[in-house]
Amino acid sequence: MTEPSPALPGFYDDLDPTLAEAWAMLVRGARDRRSAFHTPVLATLRADGRPAARTVVLRSADPEGRTLRFHTDRRSSKFVEIAADPRVSMHFYDAAAKVQLCIDGRATGHAEDELADMAWRETRPMSRVCYRVEPGSGSEIETPHALTVASPGVDGEAGREHFSAVTIAVDSIEWLYLAAQGHRRARFRWGEQGFSATWLVP
Repeated sequence: MTEPSPALPGFYDDLDPTLAEAWAMLVRGARDRRSAFHTPVLATLRADGRPAARTVVLRSADPEGRTLRFHTDRRSSKFVEIAADPRVSMHFYDAAAKVQLCIDGRATGHAEDELADMAWRETRPMSRVCYRVEPGSGSEIETPHALTVASPGVDGEAGREHFSAVTIAVDSIEWLYLAAQGHRRARFRWGEQGFSATWLVP
């Protein structure tokens, strides 16, 4: 006896629900550390033009403002690369949901403003340890033990001078949904000509 095909989601053949689902997954990814979208891959451009990719932790997703946020050390290569060229890409993949998102945008570092202060206040003590390490992220050392971790200090503010929030203004989202009945791929863009949405060949 043939097994019945699984029911298709409401976004399967409709662009508006597809975009809504993409943002819903991003919001869940920022809130739930068990979500596959919680740790996307960020790509920046090195000074020599080569791409650099690494995993970051998604801290916030704002559909209305069309922004994403992660945190980093100001001494890191990605912070330096973003300051030199704000164009970035992010890759998200949820194997269980069978959804991939590829996002292009423009990144902005926030080191000494209200957003950075708010993000620092929300950062847990165990996460703040990363910003108290000397020398800075990516520095060459002779042995794995050739580093120190400063004490948190009386007020727990040690490391704040190295902390930065980074926001990404989303310019485009490319969606891919894998389904036995047929994959679905779409692209959503925001630009000077306004908003556009289109299906793509998977």
